[in-house]
Amino acid sequence: MKKELFLIGYNLGIWGILGFLATLLFGFLTCCANLPSKYFYGSLIAFAIMGISITTVCVTRGCKKMKKK
Repeated sequence: MKKELFLIGYNLGIWGILGFLATLLFGFLTCCANLPSKYFYGSLIAFAIMGISITTVCVTRGCKKMKKK
């Protein structure tokens, strides 16, 4: 159980750091390109959905490997 929680925390932590960097990048690009804020929020929502789905897949695969051992 501890390994599964560590795996979940690790994956979410990595995506949290990447999400922070993506926020800075998308904010800079939106500001420099004079785009409306809906593009900024849309790109952040897309990034968040991608992060959650990839985290779910990775944790599921990791848990299956741990149960086989």
